[in-house]
Amino acid sequence: MYNFFTQAHDGWHYLASLAMVVAVAAFLVNWLRGQEWSQLEQRIGTYAIIVVDIQLLLGLILWGIGASLGIIGANAARTIEHPFTMLLAIIILHAGWVWTKRSDETVRLRNGALTFVVAGLLVLGGLTRIWGIL
Repeated sequence: MYNFFTQAHDGWHYLASLAMVVAVAAFLVNWLRGQEWSQLEQRIGTYAIIVVDIQLLLGLILWGIGASLGIIGANAARTIEHPFTMLLAIIILHAGWVWTKRSDETVRLRNGALTFVVAGLLVLGGLTRIWGIL
């Protein structure tokens, strides 16, 4: 069961990363073009958050199973840093999405871009710790 959730979490991160990149690109391009908020941006942001939330759920399940089996605990990056960083990124993503949706029409694209860029940078930082880059 642990291996299944490990593979699911590892595989789903590609979809989550793609969703974040698509959201950032859509918000930035349309903001820089001076376009207005549309249903497309609403859907892109909502779907990106859903995909990221599924990734969080898979990670929490994996963390719980690993802790109960005694697998997790030896690696500080996997036990503390990665989950904390990802949880912080998702909190920022959700809070920023609420902020974006409540914003004026003129600044929604900017706020959406900023929200997804900040959350994406946190995710990237958390992934580099797992991969051993930093």
